Amino acid sequence: MKKARDLLKPTRRAFLSLARPPSPSPTAVPLPPQMDPSERYCYNPRLQWNPEVEDYFIKAYGADNFSRISHALTRPSTYSCIRVNTLKTTTDAVVQKLKAIMKETGFEDCTMAEDGPNDNPTNELEDSLQNSPIAKCQIPGLEYVLFVKGSGPHSIDYGVAPGAPPKEVIVSRKCAEAVLRGAQVFVPGVMACSAHVEKGDAVAVSVAIEQHGPDGGWAIGMTRGTVLQGLQTDPYYSERYGLYIGQGITKMSRAGIFRVSEGIAVDMNNRVFKLPSFHDVLEGEIFLQNLPSIVAAHALDPQKGERILDMCAAPGGKTTAIAILMKDEGEIVAADRSHNKVLDIQKLAAEMSLTCITTYKLDALKAVRRRNESNDNVTVQSSEPLRFHEEKTFSTVQVLNPEKVRNEIVSNEKENERTYVSKADIRKSNRRMRNGPGRNQCLGGRVENSKGFDPDSFDRVLLDAPCSALGLRPRLFAGEETVGSLRNHAKYQRRMFDQAVKLVRPGGVIVYSTCTINPGENEALVRYALDTYKFLSLAQQHPRIGGPGLIGGYEFPDGYVEEWLRPGEEELVQRFDPSSPLDTIGFFIAKFVVGPKNI
Repeated sequence: MKKARDLLKPTRRAFLSLARPPSPSPTAVPLPPQMDPSERYCYNPRLQWNPEVEDYFIKAYGADNFSRISHALTRPSTYSCIRVNTLKTTTDAVVQKLKAIMKETGFEDCTMAEDGPNDNPTNELEDSLQNSPIAKCQIPGLEYVLFVKGSGPHSIDYGVAPGAPPKEVIVSRKCAEAVLRGAQVFVPGVMACSAHVEKGDAVAVSVAIEQHGPDGGWAIGMTRGTVLQGLQTDPYYSERYGLYIGQGITKMSRAGIFRVSEGIAVDMNNRVFKLPSFHDVLEGEIFLQNLPSIVAAHALDPQKGERILDMCAAPGGKTTAIAILMKDEGEIVAADRSHNKVLDIQKLAAEMSLTCITTYKLDALKAVRRRNESNDNVTVQSSEPLRFHEEKTFSTVQVLNPEKVRNEIVSNEKENERTYVSKADIRKSNRRMRNGPGRNQCLGGRVENSKGFDPDSFDRVLLDAPCSALGLRPRLFAGEETVGSLRNHAKYQRRMFDQAVKLVRPGGVIVYSTCTINPGENEALVRYALDTYKFLSLAQQHPRIGGPGLIGGYEFPDGYVEEWLRPGEEELVQRFDPSSPLDTIGFFIAKFVVGPKNI
């Protein structure tokens, strides 16, 4: 463990060499309206928590550490992590291609200019990063992982003048989180805009965060299309202090932004955080994935020829990572309860030319087949892998002619006088055609349903459970989670874990992971598993680069006691702290070995 962390230190130092401002307290008070514009037009968000949830996390982490975690969650990682598909290409080839792409787009010059030279490099890796923003991971077994350095936070001159506020665009919180990760501002994400904004104008982009309303709910309290004047009478003028994420050039006028349904509204050419976008870049050869997620696939330790279940597989990142580790030999069953998400897994597998992945639509809570069901009502669990055929699954969409649709509706009305089709229905049909096809208007996209699987039918199971996602970053809002909702997440995950235990054969492996910082969904699940199933035991994970788990527990105000790990167990799990030098998302991994079930 220590060796793996030491190997990662050079990479960490190189990516974290940018100076960062001191971390503010997550409970800092809003900035007053009379403050200097330079302090208003900046990025200095604070994460609001439900008071009971905040007390719970302070108990788990300590006040200082939780303050650092809250601060880190509002920032993206300062690097992007790329997994190379080594079945189609090589790491060196991808490095050369990415360098060429970054040089062509100018991103390479941007990152190097921000860092400046290092007069005292401590080793060859740090020295090489002075001349290139791309580096290979130095952890044994993860050499196919690349880190692409970004930078931030940066100070931006929004052109503020006395009595003349800059033209401004306000985006939704989810849009802002995507922009901080490198995306553009798309039309659906725009909530408000200054008057008289024309195509080609420079605008300051800020974000509207949900606020607690008098009814107890959360909302931004702003109607889409609100006109901004840059004055204190604007909606949420005070709340936007410290919530400016960059400057961009509008790609359409204000009228156009609120008239069309898609397209780029603002081209972000000056960002608080500068991270490369890998949208549609080297499809099939690379996959953008968080480092802890890659480690989770390695912890499963899949072997060629095995039968493996990914219980909640969408969007397929871990599924395809496991397939590559198996050299595409064996069978991976990828299940998800969403039809469209199963299609996403199929599409990703096809892009990566992986043939060992079989996909099913299946609720993880019903993953074990009932013994009283006849075989005729159960999807055949064949070990023959599902082959993806793009000409059938991902064929072009049949776009219907609106005029033809209208005529058919009218014709149908004449054939059956009892059927009345209003003009509103005709307009709805036209609008549907104009806005693009829905699921039922697409050819192909076949998804196989499953009634579940036989007990003890898998060698290994990965349960990357649906969770509160409180480790994902950047995160600008967390107030909606309550103690009750966190405990409900944990109950849901226990039921899924019960299914996983039944599906793994004796001698098999279960890996459980989440992307949350909530101990109730992490350490408390491990405690439940070990206390409930005596044939389960925690196992060492390789590689191990995360920190130890949490020991102890917490007593809630209603008297419920939540137990976490016991001494000696903390080093057998991996907890990724978003405020640690690794600079990852918040994540948790536990690995269980299944012993004889008849004891």
